[in-house]
Amino acid sequence: MKHLFLTSNMGCSVKENGKRYSTPINNTNGIVERIKEVLKKEENILFFASDPNDYEKLDIYCPLIFESFNKSGFNFKSYKIVDNRYNGNLKEDIEYSDIIFLTGGHTPTQMKFFEEINLRELLKSYEGVVIGQSAGALNMAELVVCAPEYVEEIDTSYTWNGLGLTKINIEPHFVTEELTNAEDILIREELMKLSDLYKIYAILDGTDIYDDGITQTMYGEGYILEKRKVKKICNNKEKITL
Repeated sequence: MKHLFLTSNMGCSVKENGKRYSTPINNTNGIVERIKEVLKKEENILFFASDPNDYEKLDIYCPLIFESFNKSGFNFKSYKIVDNRYNGNLKEDIEYSDIIFLTGGHTPTQMKFFEEINLRELLKSYEGVVIGQSAGALNMAELVVCAPEYVEEIDTSYTWNGLGLTKINIEPHFVTEELTNAEDILIREELMKLSDLYKIYAILDGTDIYDDGITQTMYGEGYILEKRKVKKICNNKEKITL
């Protein structure tokens, strides 16, 4: 059985005085305990890049996420990063991973990389924990529904075949305050147009959706976007079956 966690931002690091430091996972809604409940072992984490060529960013963020897990009470021994430097046996590394972590970043760029390494097929037989953060969570869907990140992307393709792990479509980092920036307003309008056709779950940082293949449950503050309406369906420290 796969255990899927779709997250917006797990809060694994913070920037202070120009330098980024690891912090414990944001556990406002109990994600640490829920991951521990379904985790078989605590040995290996396998990180998948969003941009497989952005080595500098990967070499900063992946170690911090790994440290964050250990600061949160996990006892992982090692991690690997899958990017364009990777030269291992991917099928074996997936098989022996206790957590597969799909990092955040530019969603279309990440899915292009996943297609290149045949990740959809490789994950079919994986039985374990998959955590998607932001772009990684979006690309876990059967059909990815992704509003543009930049104004320049308006009127490009907003949907594509994802990894096929879940039917859930999310909008991460959802802003509930009234938007005032002109570009943000244009992008939000494209998102709301998508809600005419698809059901989208908008989640805030610290919120997650857990999918065990049978039941899908939201933990923390979240909204449903449908027919251009925004409806709040869950608060922090609460849960709802979707």
